[in-house]
Amino acid sequence: MKKLILVLFLTFYAYAIIRYHICKNLIGLMEFFFVLNKAFAWTAGTLLALSILPSYFLEKYKLKRRAIGTFAYAIALIHINSSILLLCEKFYPKFYSHSYLNADGWFYISLGALSILLFSIPLIASKLNLHEGHYMYRFGRYGILMNLAHVTAIGFKGWLSYQDWPYYMPPITLLFVLSGLVILGFRYLILRK
Repeated sequence: MKKLILVLFLTFYAYAIIRYHICKNLIGLMEFFFVLNKAFAWTAGTLLALSILPSYFLEKYKLKRRAIGTFAYAIALIHINSSILLLCEKFYPKFYSHSYLNADGWFYISLGALSILLFSIPLIASKLNLHEGHYMYRFGRYGILMNLAHVTAIGFKGWLSYQDWPYYMPPITLLFVLSGLVILGFRYLILRK
C-alpha cells in the first residue's frame, strides 16, 4: 500500500517538476511548494478515485479500500492547507481580478470544499466501522464527481490551447480528469459483470 502511494506520488511529482520547474522555469522557494502541492493534489485525487473500486477487486492486489481512502483524505488535507498558504495572484491568476478573489476563484474553491466535505462522510462511516453497503459510503462517489468538476473548472481553458503547453506536456488537470474518468469507467465495467 505504501509502495503504491510512494510510486504514484514520485511519478506525479516528477511530471510536475519537469512541466513547471524545468519547462516553465518556475524557480524559487514558494515555487517549490507550489509544484509539490500539485503532486499532493494529483496523488490524493487518484487515490480517492481508486478507493471507489469494489473491495473484492482491490483485495486481489492486496489493497484495502479503507487504507486507500484514509491516506487519500490525509494527503488531500495537505493539499488544501498548502493551497490556502499559497493562495495568491502569482500562483492562481485565474482566481483573481484586481488583486481580489473573483467569482471564478470562489467557484473553484467552493467546488473543492464541497468535494472534501463529501469525502468526509464515507471517512466517518469507515471510522464508525459501518458495513460496506451503508448509504454513507455512496457520498464518496459524489465526492469523486465533485472533485472532477473542481479540477475541470480550474483547468478546462488551458486544455484547449495545446500550443501553449510547455513542450506539449498536457496540464496535470487534464491528466487527472482523464485518469479519474478511466477509473470511473473501469468501476462501472467491473460492477456490470
